[in-house]
Amino acid sequence: MDIVQDKLKVSISYTLKDNNGRIIEEVPEKHPFIYLHGFDNIIQGLEEALLNRHVDEKFTVKVPYEKGYGTYNKDLVLEVPKDELADIGELWLGLELEMFQEDDSQEFHIPEYPEQIYDAIEYPLEKETGIYTIKEIKKDTVVLDGNHPFAGMDLIFDVHVISVEEPSFSELENGIPDEDEEGLDEEEQDDKNDQRRHWF
Repeated sequence: MDIVQDKLKVSISYTLKDNNGRIIEEVPEKHPFIYLHGFDNIIQGLEEALLNRHVDEKFTVKVPYEKGYGTYNKDLVLEVPKDELADIGELWLGLELEMFQEDDSQEFHIPEYPEQIYDAIEYPLEKETGIYTIKEIKKDTVVLDGNHPFAGMDLIFDVHVISVEEPSFSELENGIPDEDEEGLDEEEQDDKNDQRRHWF
């Protein structure tokens, strides 16, 4: 089995660049990204480009933002009083917070299990819920951005197809791969969480 088709588990490594050729993310072959083809695990433009590719094939594809992470939504930029984040503790630029909203109230927390949060997110966000990143810290307020980091960006992928295999029954049932994360050190686990943040 060496051709990417729907309902198959695919492993890829890639280098991701912006429209100016600047590298913004890399996933090496020793820790590939694994997904189920045809289950919307990854952005539309890349999934379309991967269909019918062969194992060990290398290719480059440019994905327009319309088939990537969508347009940048200014409505997902919030400025909240620092008092609302008092329970968070120390704040810094780039800190990701999970927001829960009910009626007219909202609460922010540091995700206890980030891998579960990332697996559940779908971009672009349609409501003011999900993961928000601290973009600016002012005297009395904090600016939070709920857009995906790559929203509004055309993206260039240099991709290497590493393997294609039959998924397990549970993987097909759940629509996502069962990832074996035993033996990963803390830095490697952080990389896995970043991948989830960028793809699901």
